[in-house]
Amino acid sequence: MRSFSIQGKAISHGAQRRQRGFTMFEMVVYILAASILFAAAFDRYREFPGEAERANFQAILAQLNTAVNLQMMRAIVSESYSRPSELEGGNPMDLMLTPPGNYVGAFNGVDVSTMPRRVWYFDESTQELVYLADSSENLYRTDAETPMPIDSVRFSIANVYARDGSGGWEGMMLEPVYAYRWAAVPLDIPAPPAVPGADAL
Repeated sequence: MRSFSIQGKAISHGAQRRQRGFTMFEMVVYILAASILFAAAFDRYREFPGEAERANFQAILAQLNTAVNLQMMRAIVSESYSRPSELEGGNPMDLMLTPPGNYVGAFNGVDVSTMPRRVWYFDESTQELVYLADSSENLYRTDAETPMPIDSVRFSIANVYARDGSGGWEGMMLEPVYAYRWAAVPLDIPAPPAVPGADAL
């Protein structure tokens, strides 16, 4: 094997080759490994839109809870305890500075089958805020003995009163009309196969 001396150090021809980067063989193996990983990731991430929808739902729900809590704090600070009573059964979206882009309005007696999915709307007939899910494979109603798949979730503004018999007002909250669970979609990605010679780069 040929070797060359640079500043008193011997460098073999093979080491020089590794320092120059990938060989053609290593490049082909790397491309094949990356292709396998991409194919596996694409197969797993076909469910990603469902997880993205769930994350968007949770983000908007957090904003709605913040808006309701702000109204509660204002009532406490100003001692305007009639305000929470006025808000009970109202539209939570009216409390937000800017409703989300997928809020489509308030309706009375809407035909859900004609509504688009991934949207919020306020049902005036029941005084409930409704979210219509699109990817509902992991969405369940949990207030029954056996979890039941559902494709919508409902919320309402409700006042909370003391349970000690005094009937004193304790606060206000945005609560689900029925218990539910929207489970996360598993997104485990398999580890890429080892690439020969990659440890020498």
